[in-house]
Amino acid sequence: MTTLMQTLCGLSMIAVGGLKTWLHMGSISVLSFPTCAGSTATLQMSQTGWLEQTHCWGCYVLAVGLVILGISASRAYKQRRSVAVGMD
Repeated sequence: MTTLMQTLCGLSMIAVGGLKTWLHMGSISVLSFPTCAGSTATLQMSQTGWLEQTHCWGCYVLAVGLVILGISASRAYKQRRSVAVGMD
């Protein structure tokens, strides 16, 4: 994959993951958990911490996008340095 495509992939994953996390934080006010006995336990999201409110698949997509973008920046820097060293 070229550096440009890798950068665009990373940026799009950051955008999608960030958007999903933001939408997830604003849309859920109560979580319902089914229990083994057949009943349901509910948890008010207003009583939970920030980490519990933001946790969804968007977190993982955002993190992977940041890693891909970091790798892409590293590759671009190495390519630029190799060209600069070759010109000296």
